[in-house]
Amino acid sequence: MNFEEAEAYLDKAARHGIKPSLDRIRVLCSKLGEPQLKFPSIHITGTNGKTSVARMISSILEVGGRKVARYTSPHMQSITERTCINGRPISQREFAALLQKIVPQVEETDRETGDPLSYFEITTAMAFVHFAARKVDIAVVEVGLGGRWDATTLVDSHLQVITSVGMDHIAELGDTIEKIAWEKAGIIKEDSYVISAVADPGALEVIGDACDEKKSNLKLFGRDYQLLYNLTYGIETGRVGQAVGIQGLLREYPEIFVPLLGEHQAINAACAVAACEAYAGSLSALSSTEVEMGMRRVTSPGRLEVVSLNPLVLLDGAHNPDGASRLAHVIRNDLDYDKCVLVVGILEDKDVGQMLDLLLPIASTVIVTQSRDERAMPARRMAAMAEERGYDCLVMESISEAVKFARTLATVTDMVCVTGSLYTVGEARTALGLKPE
Repeated sequence: MNFEEAEAYLDKAARHGIKPSLDRIRVLCSKLGEPQLKFPSIHITGTNGKTSVARMISSILEVGGRKVARYTSPHMQSITERTCINGRPISQREFAALLQKIVPQVEETDRETGDPLSYFEITTAMAFVHFAARKVDIAVVEVGLGGRWDATTLVDSHLQVITSVGMDHIAELGDTIEKIAWEKAGIIKEDSYVISAVADPGALEVIGDACDEKKSNLKLFGRDYQLLYNLTYGIETGRVGQAVGIQGLLREYPEIFVPLLGEHQAINAACAVAACEAYAGSLSALSSTEVEMGMRRVTSPGRLEVVSLNPLVLLDGAHNPDGASRLAHVIRNDLDYDKCVLVVGILEDKDVGQMLDLLLPIASTVIVTQSRDERAMPARRMAAMAEERGYDCLVMESISEAVKFARTLATVTDMVCVTGSLYTVGEARTALGLKPE
């Protein structure tokens, strides 16, 4: 099996969609020898911020010489991005060999259960097998959706992180903040440590109750750890990011440079630091130098990612109203530019109207487009929604063409912002010649 054949095999599995159950993945992992139990994990869920926090935690722990695995989703440019060890994605050759190795167990499971495994379940099992074979010291594992019935919930985790709770994936997780919080709290294990930056009172009550039930130790942002300040550098002399002060669980960090934009990334940084402290358990096991160096080198592609300065080109995979609101806040308050050329492509199952209400006012020119994902809202339909709101749009159905045309419209003092989904941003990264990370 080569890489193209591996992708084609998984694409067939993708047709089965999302199926809320742990039955299939349990059977598969049993046949594979329970690989997910052969390494400890830090398990992360949340409406927004999961991937950034996962990358921050991984980067900090790697500085200390640990072999750190990272599993995140979705990918933007290549499926190999999902499965990393010490920041390096699995190679295409390794990926194909890994899938070929577990195909017999996958097909056996499908026959036994009569319910075919999903794309995510198979890729998650692949990551488990890869990390176990490589004998990693710790795996930082991001939930795909929700938590309670997510395939990643089978990991051996004594530390869980809940970054945020907002209204997204309503059809699968519920139509209230409390219902969504309950699903995410499903990752909490007995006698574990839980780090949370959730702000909504209703969600916090649900998470607190879950921790009480599981006899888990809950540490909250603003109560047990916090930001002392954050100072945005913006785009000055090419230095993109912010200096933050963090009061952690174990010590104070008076100045950490985070090479990412937005107050929410400062909060994510505090959350990641608290998680690393909880994992280490003592001052001697995690130095302030590890934290500072790890954070300084962190990257989070497609999350307020600056890929050009003249003109300023910003890529952000905001895919729900919370994400769109944060993006709009950063553009209004943290960046210097004359005009904003907005390139936007959103998936049809999102709250497209509310996202447009948040994003359209920041733009002087709007280009609506669509990713190749089958769930993408057709560009012309989105243009009609924008026009109903009083905004004229250019329609370009190819993201590559939209991004290239947007750059021709922008002067050196303007900004091009590409947003709406991680799929949109992934195709934009490819069009701009950026490699997967």
